Amino acid sequence: MKKVIFIFLFIFIIVDSVNAQGFYSSRRDRTTMLSFGLGLSNYNGDLHDVIYDGLTATPNAGIGLRKKLGSQLSFRVDFNWYQISGTDSANQSLRTREVAGRTDSRKKRNLSFRSNNLELSAMFLFNLVPINNSYTTRPILNPYIFAGVGLSTNNPKTFYEGDWVPLRPLQTELTPYPGRVMVIPIGFGVRLKATESVDILLEAGYRRTFTDYLDDVSTDHVDKTQFDLLFGENTEKAALAKALTDRSAEGGFKASAPGDDRGNPLKNDSYYIFQVRLEMYLGNNFLKELFSPSRKQPKFR
Repeated sequence: MKKVIFIFLFIFIIVDSVNAQGFYSSRRDRTTMLSFGLGLSNYNGDLHDVIYDGLTATPNAGIGLRKKLGSQLSFRVDFNWYQISGTDSANQSLRTREVAGRTDSRKKRNLSFRSNNLELSAMFLFNLVPINNSYTTRPILNPYIFAGVGLSTNNPKTFYEGDWVPLRPLQTELTPYPGRVMVIPIGFGVRLKATESVDILLEAGYRRTFTDYLDDVSTDHVDKTQFDLLFGENTEKAALAKALTDRSAEGGFKASAPGDDRGNPLKNDSYYIFQVRLEMYLGNNFLKELFSPSRKQPKFR
């Protein structure tokens, strides 16, 4: 945690120092902003229900480049790394619940996953308070909303016999699914003016996805003998798929029968990204100023 704070402070000081150079720099508007963010992620799906189970705490980090388009509208491209996870063993009790008309006995199911994904997104941001003049006249506090479209990798793994095993190649429900998924990011944030050229952003975003397989769980338990047909002579892979498609026995429960509920296919998975970001207003000669040790001072005429 101390290292994270040190990195944020280092970036803050360097960028603010560079951007402060020049008599005319604050008079010209700056329309390009660079941001760095760190925060927590939360997954919602078959192995973790936000409403019933609360929020989780898995890390994320990102970088973004924003372009001002008007007094309130701007466009931002983000690149994020985020981690999500879920486990049936974290459920409070052995009770069953009715979720969308389907019995959910998650403790008995005994499944788990963790996924480290990369997300690339493009979104429009709308400031609730207009900024009509130079960036230096922006308000101290400015709420905003955002929405866009993105693409995320999808690579769930589970911990088995001392190692993290990729689940997607095993087709544990005999259903292939892609390693990249489309996402729709929407959310809101608050921009706090820290210095003339640096803002602190507090941001909360929801990602709607078009897959029910962020966690490798969606429909029903399958007939395990089908894995022999699916993987043919690769008996080792077939045996691994059989072991990970139903882990009830590991928890001391009776094995599930083909057709028993394994997940809820009526609702796609989703995830949340909460971040604290530092956003820097870049001058036209930012890179030159940053890497040139002998910066020319402005001349007064």
